[in-house]
Amino acid sequence: MADVTIEQGIPICWADTTDYSNTNSGISRTDQIDLTSLADGSARQGAKKDLGVNRSPSYACLVGLEFDVAPTAGEVVHILWSSSYDSTAGVGNTGGSASTGADAAWSPGGGAEADREEYMHHLTYIGAFVAAADAATTYQYSMVNPEFIPPTRYGFPVIFNQSGQALEGNAVEMFVALIPQTPDVAAS
Repeated sequence: MADVTIEQGIPICWADTTDYSNTNSGISRTDQIDLTSLADGSARQGAKKDLGVNRSPSYACLVGLEFDVAPTAGEVVHILWSSSYDSTAGVGNTGGSASTGADAAWSPGGGAEADREEYMHHLTYIGAFVAAADAATTYQYSMVNPEFIPPTRYGFPVIFNQSGQALEGNAVEMFVALIPQTPDVAAS
């Protein structure tokens, strides 16, 4: 009989190159997304990532956010994934033509919140970051999905803020991390 354990890999972390500090999270930044002052009803996408031809079968998704003003407890920030079979930033991405594969606002359709709500169904849903009623200087970390399975080799996160409040005016503590979870089979 074989023993199966889970091997945790090195996290892939989208955060802002100019502000992010891993002092509290312990996770080093690998890819770009700037969540500074992301307004309620707005969305932001990160840079496209190659997860590798031989990638982990699943990832734990850990998210760190900080709100400028305390949201009502229970409001959400949606964490989504735009997948693609192509390595080129703007080619083959799910989520409409606004899915550019570069760190930028994500505004499909006419750019209204209702358009984002419509087009978010074209993305793969990772999970909901459920906000606590805490504001600036209180860093909120949430394991939004312990076993996210990206459907393709390439992709990037899309963060859709529907918390009722904007995110903090700097991105020091804000990140989206995919932590590889790979089965390790050993003969017993």
